[in-house]
Amino acid sequence: MSVANPYEPHFAASGPVTFVGREDVFAFFRQHLVGAPPSRGLALIGRAGLGKSALLYQLEHQIDERYRPCIVPLGALDLPDESHLLAALAEAIHVTLEDTGASTYRLPDWPAPAEDGTPPDLRGWFKAEYLAVAMSALRLRHLLLIFDDAHLLFEAIDQGRLPADLFSYFAELLAAYDRLALVFALDTTHEDRVLSTELLSDPSLHIRLGELGRADAERLVREPVAGVVDYEDEVVEGILSLAGGHPFLLHSICRLLFRRSEERHHAGPITAHDLAAVHTAALDQADEIFGPLWRNLSSNERYTLIALVRLDEETPGEAFSFDAVRGWLLGAGYALNKTQLAAALRGLGYNGLAVVQADTYALPARLLAEWVRATIGQALAQESARPRLRLRRVAPLGGLALVLAAVIALGAAALSGLWGGEDAENAPPTGAPTATLALNLEATRQADFATQTEQARPTATPTITYTPSLTLTPSRTPTPTETSTPSPTLTLTPSITPSATDTPHAMRTPRPTRTPITLPPTLTPTPLPTNTPRPSVAPTLHPGG
Repeated sequence: MSVANPYEPHFAASGPVTFVGREDVFAFFRQHLVGAPPSRGLALIGRAGLGKSALLYQLEHQIDERYRPCIVPLGALDLPDESHLLAALAEAIHVTLEDTGASTYRLPDWPAPAEDGTPPDLRGWFKAEYLAVAMSALRLRHLLLIFDDAHLLFEAIDQGRLPADLFSYFAELLAAYDRLALVFALDTTHEDRVLSTELLSDPSLHIRLGELGRADAERLVREPVAGVVDYEDEVVEGILSLAGGHPFLLHSICRLLFRRSEERHHAGPITAHDLAAVHTAALDQADEIFGPLWRNLSSNERYTLIALVRLDEETPGEAFSFDAVRGWLLGAGYALNKTQLAAALRGLGYNGLAVVQADTYALPARLLAEWVRATIGQALAQESARPRLRLRRVAPLGGLALVLAAVIALGAAALSGLWGGEDAENAPPTGAPTATLALNLEATRQADFATQTEQARPTATPTITYTPSLTLTPSRTPTPTETSTPSPTLTLTPSITPSATDTPHAMRTPRPTRTPITLPPTLTPTPLPTNTPRPSVAPTLHPGG
């Protein structure tokens, strides 16, 4: 018997429903939808992929049956102006009344312009006429008007497509009808905007969505295919390690595994070999979650995330103390003070990129560590050639200038000893002093590199072109018949022997992916790039198929 793939990273209301957990969120809605009518809207806030839309479609099964959810999927609508938004609200309410079994024949038609061509007052019509009839048709039931992807309303306001007082109008609707409640589900990137909006300014009416706990995550892996597909125990552990409790990542991996099982007609359990086979495709799809988060991180947050990845490479799956994270950063040349590091760790925790427990910090998912290594390594491979070519031209010129300056200085010193007068001539000939001047061309190279490039930190072994270390040794050798006259001798001792053509060359070219992120402590930290998009890895399987 053919069974539809029950895993769907991109939730579709018309698709198979797979939902587990979130009891705390349902309890929040039950608590605030009883008693006195809410004077403000409720806000469900969460990052992309955590299941906000799926949860909204489960509400009708979790709250009092007197409340009739009416979901407006803003992400699926074209909103060039307010008239289109009000038309979408009217249509969604009409469908909800039909599903409820309420009468819809009395709902008023869309208003026409006046005879003189004056456009109709759509706000007044929707508030005083359309909603009045709809609430009457529901009788004693409540209308729960839900805006999914409500952050799109803020974006449309900022772009001038919707009026700036839209949320004030929503507040008027809420005040006009006791049996009306408003819910706004939106992305965390707009949380500050929510708090500054009067209708949504009460933080006690907000709830944030996080990752699933381990028990619910395991249920999400096993339950949808119970009786159809079996997982080997180590495969389930591998899935949970890769995805943590992130619903999108769990659905993505499991969908790929289900399709492999489908190809062999579900003969036998899903094995570790299957998990290894879909690993590259799963990592590629994870970019949809981690890419936008990385681009929105500050420089300090990126450095701190890299530190967690590097520490995790040494002891996988461990949690690390504040001092351990700071120690790695300082050792790598990132001079973050304690206040800056604490803020960066809070930011990573807020974005779900770090797990904070009892003053320790860990990565939430193995896919995150692999994605960071692949992305940063690929950025380094793309950018490393340009500054190196520039240095090949600059370093010889800079070294020549320094050598000339040293020779001039030594000549001046020699002349000073020769014409310095009686004291110089009568100076005792003993001691034969030797002066050694070390020219640090490597520091000059690094300073030039830091000012000329805006890229990620370099990899484990920095590319060295040709770095001579010069030793200048003037010596004074007196003879029985001559006065003590210093005779400068220039000795050049290169620390790296150039090739036969004296052309510096790279010792190793970083691979474009999976490059370890080991940053030398001697380099001056530079801001990481805003993330060059990683070339799409052609997956063997795609969840949308």
